[in-house]
Amino acid sequence: METNVVERRRQIAEMAERMRKGFGGPMTETEVAMLRDVQAFIDFAIRNGLSFALVLSILGHDINGVAHHGMSYDEARSDGFLPKVTGYSEINADSVGEPLESLD
Repeated sequence: METNVVERRRQIAEMAERMRKGFGGPMTETEVAMLRDVQAFIDFAIRNGLSFALVLSILGHDINGVAHHGMSYDEARSDGFLPKVTGYSEINADSVGEPLESLD
C-alpha cells in the first residue's frame, strides 16, 4: 500500500509539472480572489449541509460564465458577469453566526 501512495504522489507531481508547462503564468489578483471565494463557498456548503447538486450547480454557473469569455475572468467581469460565489471569502461566524448543531 505504501508503494501505491508513493507512486500516486509521483504521478500528481508529474501532472502538476505538465500543467505548469502548458498553463503556466501567474493569476491576476481578481482571479485569485474568485478562487478564494470558490474555496470559501465550498467550505460554507460543507459546514451548512448544502446539497452536492446545489454546489455543483452554482460552481457550474460560475465556470460557464468565465468560459463564455474564453476563460478570461477579467473580460467576463467587464461584460457584467458576477459569479454566484462572490463574497463568500468574506463570510465568517460574525456575519452569519455559528451553526445551531454539529453536522458531524
